[in-house]
Amino acid sequence: MLPNNLKFLILSDFHRGSYKIIGDLFAESLACFGKVEHLSSPSKKQDRLKLRKKFKGSVVLHNTLGEGFVPLANCHNVAMPFHEWSEYPTNWIDLLNEFDEVWTTTDHVREILLRGGLNIPVTKLPPALDREKVPVKKDWKTSVKPSFLFVGEPHFRKGHHLLMQGYLKAFPRKNDAKLTIKTTSGCGWESPREDIELIKEQWSRNRLLSEYLKHDCFVSASLGEGLGLPLTEAIMAELPVCTNLWGGHKCLLAQGGFVEIAHEEILQPFTSNPAFYAEGQKCAYSSPQNIKKALLEFLDIGPERKLEMTKLAKKHLLQTYGSKAVKERHQSHLSKLGD
Repeated sequence: MLPNNLKFLILSDFHRGSYKIIGDLFAESLACFGKVEHLSSPSKKQDRLKLRKKFKGSVVLHNTLGEGFVPLANCHNVAMPFHEWSEYPTNWIDLLNEFDEVWTTTDHVREILLRGGLNIPVTKLPPALDREKVPVKKDWKTSVKPSFLFVGEPHFRKGHHLLMQGYLKAFPRKNDAKLTIKTTSGCGWESPREDIELIKEQWSRNRLLSEYLKHDCFVSASLGEGLGLPLTEAIMAELPVCTNLWGGHKCLLAQGGFVEIAHEEILQPFTSNPAFYAEGQKCAYSSPQNIKKALLEFLDIGPERKLEMTKLAKKHLLQTYGSKAVKERHQSHLSKLGD
């Protein structure tokens, strides 16, 4: 039995594009259980005080990272952390332990938090990932000029350097294929060859989701993902996928439903911010040679098999991240709040 008059407040870091999208998906997923408001995470103490008064007694989902995890007094505070590497910073664990509970979108994040010393309840409770209308691919015959797509921020973690080098090894002659990388205006580097297109524009969600239909394969050589939202978008579009099986990807991918890029689990010594570092953290390294092998393997797959792969991949994804499954899990979990 659900508690009466449930109210939800979702606080997301709107300046981080994927956090805003995830927050919107949570808002839609929770709307059937009560009133939901989705706001930008407050940066000032006085803003938090205003929210505390307005949303007293609400379930507050904090969709942020690091020092942004500050609970609101007189609320049921839920932390929703994402993390890509294999270890979580100890001081961030201390911040999470001030919350009532933690929700994660993948087993990967749940496991690293428990290993890191989290001592509050943690549950995998993702949003529904089928709430958006994603156009679906209709033809799985590989183009005469094979077209590969990757979507991701211009951050070293996304493995753009590895992907481009692997592509160049697979297609040493320019214009035998095409690699499109949809990134953002923050990208400061240029394409090494004319058949690798960098798109740095700001696109609407509809335009981005429509882009998946224009390609033969979504390929990712990311070193680590807490979830992997573009990968889920590709699966929902029934676009064949080529990537590694590590981190957040392990919850999203079905055996036989994708082309696997072999990887090694190696120590990850780099970080964009010292606060993100945890000693011993590891990542998934896919060498350019292994990326080359996977891309060429994809070319040998016929349209019937690719159709089978995409249907299997989508069915698997929806078993955990589809609206029906998510609603059941949320309802079961939320019913315990009144106990």
